[in-house]
Amino acid sequence: MNEYIIFIGTHRSGSSRDGIEAGKKLGYSTILFTNNRRIIREKDLFPEVDEMVEVDLKQEEALRKEITSLQQAGKKIACIISFFDAHVSLSARLSNEFCGTDITLQPIADCMDKTELRMKLTGKEYSPDFIKMEPPFSTDKARTIPYPFILKSPVSNGSKDVLLIHDEEELAWGIKKLNRKKPSTILVEEYLDGPQYLIEAVVKEGKPVIAVVVKQEINYQKRFIVTGYSVSPENHQPELVKKVEEIINDLGFINGSCHLEMRLVKDQWKLIEINPRISGGAMNKMIEEAYGLSIVEETLRVYLSKPNTIKPKWKKHIYTCYMTVNKVGKLLKVSGQNKAEEHEGIIEVYIKSKKGKILRPPTSMGHRYGYVMAYGESVQESEERAKNAAKEIRFYLEST
Repeated sequence: MNEYIIFIGTHRSGSSRDGIEAGKKLGYSTILFTNNRRIIREKDLFPEVDEMVEVDLKQEEALRKEITSLQQAGKKIACIISFFDAHVSLSARLSNEFCGTDITLQPIADCMDKTELRMKLTGKEYSPDFIKMEPPFSTDKARTIPYPFILKSPVSNGSKDVLLIHDEEELAWGIKKLNRKKPSTILVEEYLDGPQYLIEAVVKEGKPVIAVVVKQEINYQKRFIVTGYSVSPENHQPELVKKVEEIINDLGFINGSCHLEMRLVKDQWKLIEINPRISGGAMNKMIEEAYGLSIVEETLRVYLSKPNTIKPKWKKHIYTCYMTVNKVGKLLKVSGQNKAEEHEGIIEVYIKSKKGKILRPPTSMGHRYGYVMAYGESVQESEERAKNAAKEIRFYLEST
């Protein structure tokens, strides 16, 4: 009997779509639940999707109704999964309920609320100092942490609502900005200065069966925007992996996947944040190119109680350079892709934005408009190749 995997939401490219392709590779039929009309109109461009179901992803009862209908039609659902922040918690809960999977739910819920996460990890050596502010928000409540500090929404993602505050004036502006979305709390955290690493972890029976260390290059303008990722065996640091295992244990993570952002501050590893899913964008492809491992496939293997591929198939140095713009404007055209692709060591040149799209300087990770991925014989060579090729790309904007 054929078995099915339900995927809740996908982008046109990146980790979420890689997940669906991994489901097909594992031999399952794939069903996509989506509220994106454009994807439905262009379903022929998604050959890895066997069936699309249009449904309001914000309505749990609507999702339940569709799942029940599929089961009543005789379809055996092996698991339900999402690689989207907004749906990862609900999809895991529905998977456990409808499919009998054994994904750990409480850590996912803890990770989805950054204030709750900090509260749970209070007093841990790797946790920064923080203050939980409750309404009515005022500048007085934040002053016990010295400037500069971080002001963030408890449900921020993609750096949208993570603000670096230097003084009283910026604090008043930051509180006003975050308060527009009526948050239940606002988080004030000490600013941690040091090199930042991202760790992609697949957790099975309480231990990371895979922990890939990725060094991040961060560009700070108005927000913290990651513009470069280095995936290399040279980044692997046993003390960092050990600290990740400690955090996963402290959270009670038994089965699932997550990525952590850590900074090395005065020889101590500090937790910036943790999210209960793989990073989006090109992360899965980077890791596949570097090690022959697919994080989305290994995550599915945990959901499906299948053996994991633990050892890398190979080890390479990969660097991905993301591109942004420095002014607001309507995209007229993009040039230089072909020249960039001709550079030595280039794996992929990807331009996300289409003609007519309004581009703007980055205030979130969503304001990165393409990337160049390259390999090299060393960390330095892979970075140089990606950045040199990216210089060929030019975005032509019409001022708005």
